Amino acid sequence: MKLKQFIWTLGVLMVSCSLYAQKDTMMVMDPIQADRPDQTETAHLVPRGYFQMEHGFSIEETKPGFVYSYPSSLWKFGLTENFELRLVTHYTTIQRAPSPDQNGFLPIEVGFKSRLGEQKGVIPKMSFIGHLIFPGVVAEDFETTYFAPNLTLVFLNRVSDFFSIGYNAGIRWDGENAEPHFTYSLAPGIAISNNLGLYAEIYGSTPQREAGPIELRADAGITYLIGNDFMLDLSAGQGITEDAPERYVAFGISYRFKL
Repeated sequence: MKLKQFIWTLGVLMVSCSLYAQKDTMMVMDPIQADRPDQTETAHLVPRGYFQMEHGFSIEETKPGFVYSYPSSLWKFGLTENFELRLVTHYTTIQRAPSPDQNGFLPIEVGFKSRLGEQKGVIPKMSFIGHLIFPGVVAEDFETTYFAPNLTLVFLNRVSDFFSIGYNAGIRWDGENAEPHFTYSLAPGIAISNNLGLYAEIYGSTPQREAGPIELRADAGITYLIGNDFMLDLSAGQGITEDAPERYVAFGISYRFKL
């Protein structure tokens, strides 16, 4: 009799655990969406109450020398369903032989992302990103003179379950010159599986004055989801125009958790 009671109790527990697991699965949120590794910002926001970190490590080859980022970090918090707070920190080393290496933090960027609308047919999902670069609290080599805004409109068209196109258009200042640069990017992406994604991208910037240098670059990369809240990425890029940095390779880690 005791054996039968044990088996019955075990069966009830198994059924209860199964039902709880099904309920928990139904409550699982969408997988993490990051603004890296491409230069095209995503139109998705961090869920309300979640904190998200996106860290990138890269080596970039330029004509004067190499630039190392370790890391470049984007810190995000979902304040509401339609608004997230953002902070950008970036530690770098610049090698320009025979000059000494330059090491330190780039100027801090503080900003937000706001949801403008969801996709309806051909009308894309839209968001707006506003950043402000703060002079000070950085290494002297990277100091800027003025506060500098960076404003971007973010668009996303999901064509199918496995194919989407993201594109951005914006304007930014560098904190030194009064003339802004117009920025733009286009990044189609393919979902190979629920965990694996591929993208290719073209992006660049054009100064307000025609006489200034135009930077145009292309890159491609891969993302891999580990669970719902953790993502790895690997990417590489190549300069197209003469004034663009020659090439780079980058590795990144993105993670989110609820506060």
